[in-house]
Amino acid sequence: MTNPVAKGVVIRHDSARLLDDVGFAAESGVQRVRLDVPWALASPREGVVDGGVLESVRLAAMAARDAGVEPWFRLLQYDVPRWFENEGGFSDRKTAATHWPRWVQEVADSLGDVAGGWVPFEAPGAMADRLEPDDPKRHGELAQHLFVAWRDAWRILRSGPPVATSLDRQSLALWLPSLVDGMVRVPGRVERRLTDLAGACDVIGVALRERIASTLAMVRDVGGGRPTALTYRPVGTTETERSESMATTWRECVRDADDTGLTAVWVTPFVDAPGQPGLCTSGHRLTDTGAAFLEGAQPFER
Repeated sequence: MTNPVAKGVVIRHDSARLLDDVGFAAESGVQRVRLDVPWALASPREGVVDGGVLESVRLAAMAARDAGVEPWFRLLQYDVPRWFENEGGFSDRKTAATHWPRWVQEVADSLGDVAGGWVPFEAPGAMADRLEPDDPKRHGELAQHLFVAWRDAWRILRSGPPVATSLDRQSLALWLPSLVDGMVRVPGRVERRLTDLAGACDVIGVALRERIASTLAMVRDVGGGRPTALTYRPVGTTETERSESMATTWRECVRDADDTGLTAVWVTPFVDAPGQPGLCTSGHRLTDTGAAFLEGAQPFER
């Protein structure tokens, strides 16, 4: 392996424990943390931004950097502001094109100087299925709007730290070619070119739990040789199964990194959540899965 693969963890926003979680991640030896910038919490009403929420994320990012850990930010989560949903959310072209870029700009202005990188949003295929599951016409319109939302975020963020996708498997066939040639392709709808979509990421990240090596190699080839990244949730119903899957996945990722262009592996979640075992408990005790991943991690070079 010519270049080392960075180890990253995904930390959910919890203002009461965010600094402690980041501190333990740093003590554990990761090189990167991905922090949520919670839009719904920061903007409870249209036109209102709670600076305290952004400041809590900023303080966590600064603590990470002081500890030699690179902070990345995810700008969109499962929960979006209620007022945004009430106006149609991403299903409404005008609403999405008005409010989403404003939020991205707000975050860029507030956190751009401490950001190590950006993930505007993740798993667009799953997002479209969740938001518009029943109406094929509205599902297709939403899928198109998400391409525009990504392009709008790219226009704002591209002059700063790297911007990475996190594409779920069902998104790859649509999104990967579109990010190369700028053509929006949604089943049942006419293809159209979207200005500034071609090349609208610095790192092609994917969220996978299986067939990882072959998929990363395909992403590298189709993506024109761009660097890749993996977001991984360990597989298994027991701690033994999850730790074994984690060890195997990490070993294979490192082995194939030169061929796949892999730059980072992000594991989610870092801390146990209901129904989602993490790399450590809420009391900050590493699980066997956490030990399988974090052993031997080194700080990033600033």
